[in-house]
Amino acid sequence: MKILITGIGGTIGSVIADALSNQHEVTGIDIRPLERDGTVVADLTDIDAISPLFQGVDAVIHLAAERRHTPDIGWDLLLPTNVIATANVYDAAHAAGVRRFVFASSMHVVGNYENDEPWASIAAGRYEGLDPATVPLVTADMPVRPDGRYAATKALGESLGRYYADCEGMEVVCVRLGTIADSDAIGDDPRGYVAWFSHADLAGFFSACAEAPGIKYEIVYGASANTWKIYDTASGWKALGFTPSDNAEDHRSKS
Repeated sequence: MKILITGIGGTIGSVIADALSNQHEVTGIDIRPLERDGTVVADLTDIDAISPLFQGVDAVIHLAAERRHTPDIGWDLLLPTNVIATANVYDAAHAAGVRRFVFASSMHVVGNYENDEPWASIAAGRYEGLDPATVPLVTADMPVRPDGRYAATKALGESLGRYYADCEGMEVVCVRLGTIADSDAIGDDPRGYVAWFSHADLAGFFSACAEAPGIKYEIVYGASANTWKIYDTASGWKALGFTPSDNAEDHRSKS
């Protein structure tokens, strides 16, 4: 299979590309020059420049984005990279006959559920009186509740995926990603024990996103098999035939 990854030079792109390269032909687009073979420097807002790069591609993994999601990040940064570029990548993939499209969305698309209980307590690391086995989970079919402008752009990307799946027959997987650190560490934020996505699980998960049969349109949550959950990760694992290997709880300090 020939797989094109946008934003291949970032942490997520590098982890995924290394894993997929073992069994597939991987090419990439990035805004900056890279030493990785098969990578082209291009601006995704230039549809004419990028369209030829999608010819002969079987699957696209669209990672490139303005990833900062703090309130000070405005539309001047988000519109070109997260809206225009995403629309262009979908359009170019469809025009080239790409079969599978994997869109890197974010848990922030539904992030405002974390202001409600019991999820607010779990995100803050307040577990008293809670049983992780019985906590209700935020599922993929619940209404989106973006927690900022960044999240709203990711919701738009999911909506574009639904259009291309329903009206154009493209197979689309939207991954609401948790937290992936450059160092693969969980960090000091208690929410990390919910959202942590290990590099090993990230690689296997995106391989499944590209390879799983029988996909029409799926929204899945991307995180490791962490004991404390807010989001329904297991449904995505089932849809993709994926089994995670890591759990943030195994790395929690016992002191």
